[in-house]
Amino acid sequence: MADEDAERIDIPLGFDVPTGWTAVDPATLGARAAFVLVRPSPDDDYNPSITIGIDRRADGADISASADESIDRIAAAVAEVELVDRQPIGDQRAPGITQVLRLRTAAGPGGPPRKLVQTQVHLAIPLGDTAADRLVVEIACTCLPTQAATVIPDFQRLVGTFHIRDDAATPTGR
Repeated sequence: MADEDAERIDIPLGFDVPTGWTAVDPATLGARAAFVLVRPSPDDDYNPSITIGIDRRADGADISASADESIDRIAAAVAEVELVDRQPIGDQRAPGITQVLRLRTAAGPGGPPRKLVQTQVHLAIPLGDTAADRLVVEIACTCLPTQAATVIPDFQRLVGTFHIRDDAATPTGR
């Protein structure tokens, strides 16, 4: 979400990792994310992933602008992207967007072209007294269309447990 030379954001995030998913170092995958989880799928030639990206925004742009920017970033990296669905969530103080994208990758050294589905949740978390200063969190799940029925429920559970930890109240860091 943020440029590599952007300011580092240290915030205590909490979420439950779904059973069967493994955390991996985002740098090993070239992912611009704070967290990356993968679910090994030995029967498929694609391992589904969940990424969590964080960006600090003080420009006053609404959450739909962040969701649009995400589509633009993806469009620059894949052969085709289509917005299938977009729904507002949250409230005026902490708005959010969910969106579903269809992706088609180009054939390359990594293998043949693929059709993928990506479900995204964009959340705005206020940092101060104004809506302009906030964190924008993007949680995304990418999988093959045939994997969606088993992967998306895991993604929904992770999103449902996502929170900013109060480390003073939760010394275990959960």
